[in-house]
Amino acid sequence: MAEIKKYNLKGVGANVELGKKGSYLSGSDNAISFYTVDDDLQKVHIANATSAQHAVTKAQLDAVTADLVQHITYEFEYDSGSSNFANISTDSRVIGVTVDIPSAWAGADNTTSYVEVGDTNNASRFIRAGDVDVNIAGQYHSQYQYEYASGGTLSINVEAGDATSGTGVVSVLVSSDIITVTDYGSIGTTSDTNNDLGNIS
Repeated sequence: MAEIKKYNLKGVGANVELGKKGSYLSGSDNAISFYTVDDDLQKVHIANATSAQHAVTKAQLDAVTADLVQHITYEFEYDSGSSNFANISTDSRVIGVTVDIPSAWAGADNTTSYVEVGDTNNASRFIRAGDVDVNIAGQYHSQYQYEYASGGTLSINVEAGDATSGTGVVSVLVSSDIITVTDYGSIGTTSDTNNDLGNIS
């Protein structure tokens, strides 16, 4: 029985050309790169993964991340004024907006000093003037949700008023696609007694 010997290719340079005018591979201690004949880094085309050991394609990754929730944060000063801070894609939904006031704004009053959060169509869609008490440190949350049938831009409007200092952070939760909520119904009957607790008034 003949013995099959293994010959390792040693002494080959870092670059291996694939054909006379083809692309080439470049190797290092950290990575193997694929280049075109013009020295441009080229994409590696693979099929969709079908097992745990396979690489995932961009199409598969996009399909998975379509339903993920994104967390956007934006810091602002008492005199930041109006600005846009995030773009919203079509069919996405804002599911929560929170304004964090870490410390009371110096000299501020809630008549002329306030924070609004909305979009370019409605500057106070989520947080209106007066919803945030800039005189008291705390987190102020909006339960209003909005689904964007077309792309939009989130915006913030900060009115300094009598404030001379103060900072804040607005946090927005956005689902990059429509979230489907299943209604499993409600409790149809109740009981005024319980074997363990006795009568419940």
